[in-house]
Amino acid sequence: MSTVKITRPSPVHEDDRGIITDLINTAENPVYHIGMITFTKGAVRANHYHKVSEQYDYILEGSIELVTKETDHPDAEVQTVVMHPGDLAYIPANVIHAYRALTPATIIDMTTRSREATGYEDDTVRAEPIL
Repeated sequence: MSTVKITRPSPVHEDDRGIITDLINTAENPVYHIGMITFTKGAVRANHYHKVSEQYDYILEGSIELVTKETDHPDAEVQTVVMHPGDLAYIPANVIHAYRALTPATIIDMTTRSREATGYEDDTVRAEPIL
């Protein structure tokens, strides 16, 4: 059973020029799409899951409520976590996810499948709203 993971990546290098932080450093799940999503306060996005694609979301600014539910287990409970700048969420395939902006927010969204042509829509299943 795959589960959603929230981490706070640590800097790998810091000097007088600034800080380097690796957000994703694995060949296991290569990223084929990187996008930026902005939210106005109160905005709700997603309420869907991906059949194949795995997703990473890095919070740049603001606070986001992330709500998830596994589709593989009918009795699975809805999970809620509040994410802040510097938090990284990993969302596996077949996990319904939805976001609510608690403040104006910006995230970097990364997926393991390209969104070119119909790639995104072919992999996305709209779900009964969990948020």
